Formats: sequence, C-alpha cells, structure tokens
Amino acid sequence: MDDLRYLLRVLRNMGRVIRRRVQQAWRAREIQKFVPLFMGGFLFAFFSRWLLPQPVREFLSQLSSVLLGAIVGFYAGVFTAKAYREYREVRRNMRFREGERFVLAYEAVFEPQHEMLYQHAASALRAAESFLQTSVEGRNRYVIVATERFFEARNRPRGYTGWADRYTETVSVVHNGDESRYYRTLLHEWAHIITARWNENAPTLFLEGIAEATEYHTDPDTAHAHALYCLHYFPNSPLPLLLDGTRFYDQEWQYAHYAWAGSFTLYLIEQFGLARFREFYEQLRKGEEDCAFQQVFGMSLGQAEMLWRQYLHTQLPESVRAETLQEVLEHRIRWAIADGEGIVVVQALSEQIVQMRPDFWLGYYGRAYCAFWTGDLHGALHAFEQANAAPTQSDDDLRGRAWFECGLLCDLLQMRERAIECYQTALQYPDYEDARAAYHARAARYLATPYDYAERYRFLEESQGTK
Repeated sequence: MDDLRYLLRVLRNMGRVIRRRVQQAWRAREIQKFVPLFMGGFLFAFFSRWLLPQPVREFLSQLSSVLLGAIVGFYAGVFTAKAYREYREVRRNMRFREGERFVLAYEAVFEPQHEMLYQHAASALRAAESFLQTSVEGRNRYVIVATERFFEARNRPRGYTGWADRYTETVSVVHNGDESRYYRTLLHEWAHIITARWNENAPTLFLEGIAEATEYHTDPDTAHAHALYCLHYFPNSPLPLLLDGTRFYDQEWQYAHYAWAGSFTLYLIEQFGLARFREFYEQLRKGEEDCAFQQVFGMSLGQAEMLWRQYLHTQLPESVRAETLQEVLEHRIRWAIADGEGIVVVQALSEQIVQMRPDFWLGYYGRAYCAFWTGDLHGALHAFEQANAAPTQSDDDLRGRAWFECGLLCDLLQMRERAIECYQTALQYPDYEDARAAYHARAARYLATPYDYAERYRFLEESQGTK
C-alpha cells in the first residue's frame, strides 16, 4: 500500500514538473521557437490529402502517434523509475516521520534525534517561505537526513552538505551532529525548492546566490564578511563569469564563489527589496542576464558589482571589516610561511599584522622568518623573543614550530640553555600531521644533542633523499 501511495505521489510530481517545465519554456520563449515547426506540420497534414494517397496518410499518422507516444512514455518511464528506485532504496535503509508538509526519512542512527531533525526541517521551511515571501503547497516531498557515508555509497558528490531535487522536491542533508549547520543547510536547500517556482533555469550565480542569501538572511553581516574575506584571500573573478555553472562549481574556488553570490544577492535585496529581485529573477534568460538587470535595476551587472565591492569595503561595520581583514592576513602569512614563499611577501604581510595587531605573536614570527633567511641571526632572535613575549598567543602546531625554530637558532648562536627551554616549550604544542613538517622527534633529539651546522647539513641531505 505504501508503494502504491508513493507511486501516486510520483505521478503527481511528474504532472507538476511537466506543467512547470512548459510554463518556464513559454516564459523563456523556447516554445515559440517550435511554432514554425508546428505550423509546417499542420500545413503538411492539411495539404497531404491532395498530395498523398490515403494509405500513405494513414501510415504516417499512425507512425507519428507511435513515435510521440514512445517519446513521452520513455521520459515518463525514466522519471518514474528513477524516483521509485530511490524510494525503494530509502525504504530499505531509512526510518520515517510523517508530517503535515513533508516526510522526514532518516538513518536509524538518528532515531534518538529524529523529532529534533523534523522540527528543524519544518522551522527552516517556514523561515525560508517567510524570507522569500513564497509558500510551497502540498505535502508530496521528502527530507532525507543521513551520514556522509550513506550518500557517498549512492554516488553523491563529496564536499557538499546538502542537495535539492527541484523536480521531485526532495531535500537531502548530511548531518554530522552540528545542529546549527544542519539548520543552515536546510534553509539553503528549501530556498532551491521555493525559488524553482520563480524560475527553474536561473543562471548559477543567482540560483546559488538566493539560496545563500536565505541561509544567512538573519545574519547578513556574516555573509558579507565571508565575501570580503574571499575577495582578499582568493583570486578575484568578475561576477558575470560566474553565471556559468562550470566555472562557478570549480572545486578549487567554489567556496569563494558561493560567498560572493550570497553576499551580492543580499546586497541587491537590501538595496532594492525582495520584490524587485524576484521580478529580475523571473525574467532571467540565458544570454540575456545583463539586459534583464538593466531593465529591473537601472544599471548593468558590472556597475552593480563595483557598487557591491565598494559597499563591502566601506559600509560594513568597522569591527566586522577589521576582524575579517585580520583573519585574512593571519591565514595568508601562515600559508606563505608553510609554502616557503619569498621574503618580500612574508615581510610585507608581517609588517601589516604587526601594525594592525601589535599584541599578536604571528607578525613578529614572520619578521624572524625573514631575518633568518637574510642571514641576520641576531635580528631573527630578537624577533623570535618579541613573538614569545607577545600578550596574544595561539596553541596550534605553527606556534610550536616557532618555538622549535627559536631553539635551533639559539643552538646556532651557542645559547644552549635558552635552546633547551625553547625545545621543551615546543613539545607542549601539537605536532604537524605531515611527517615532512613534524618537529617533535627532532626537538626531543636536540634536547640531548645540540643542533649545529653539521646537523643542519645532515638533516637537509636526509630530507632531500626522502623526497
């Protein structure tokens, strides 16, 4: 009985999908392209009574009916089979919680939490509907909550926390125990289901942009801060290039692309209102994005991008901008040191950090790094001791590495007692997981035997041989 009920749901979904596809195609002026073909077929059928014998006309009529029925049947069968196969797979591995607006399907491991999962999904749906001012009718939809392993076994792409099938209106979410992340993912995916009613063929920049905007609609400053961070940390890409899905979903840069899309969409909604943005979204056609933008917002997409970039750098609260830029600098110098970038880059980043945060150890460590590689060992030691005395420290592996390197330097300067103190302090911090950068074993060895230039040469030779 459950199988029959689900098949009926699938058929209703299929009817809704076909109706929406036809409506979208008509608004996109795609159906109009086939009007000459339809007219040609009608004229051919009309004049064929004089041009063709009756047996030939009957054969062509039957052949056309069979071909049309076969095409429609094939696509309907593929859609129904896919939906039913997924349903059977879910039925075998999941438990269910029926609700007023959707069915929650969850793995057995989430049984103690299933009511919380359902309430969060229902709350996220209401919040998304409220923000987007659009309701979703009916209850023929599923929310699937499972572990990452469950989705990987079913060939879902890795690195994502959720998916939305806009045709079957099924939302899938990876739950790892983080309730806040679970709720935000639901907001994002429900937004895809809802905005499919506006336009199913929106370009990726705005398709993901409105979903990100919904995810952060109660905390827009966080979305803008993420975008500002990415503008400074990642290679910049003009927003019009992100209209293309292939470029947008590039695995290496898509974190930044999502952040920019969400922040830009929130900016448009903040400046022009949701009604204007929806009007624009409904008019979007492939290749006509800038024209639609001009028509609705009175400026080009490129102009709006420049205003958005200016807004992020001048209109965000000062505390948000300062904290974001400090975070960018910290991450950038960590990466530069770990990757062995040039002294000029590390020196410039170090001076910026010291200027912005004179109480933080990392800028002084950058100075020590540069001084050492320019041969100024006493200058490097001075910078190391400034880092060690800084009021604000951190407790990660890089901080331990800095103490270890300070010990190496003290040994080279024949300051053995201070070197031992540095090695002992370094061992209190976590070690690197990468064996090439690990320092605990070496620190323990140099506690017993001082580090000198002969040992440095031996270690470099050994490292080169390992590579």
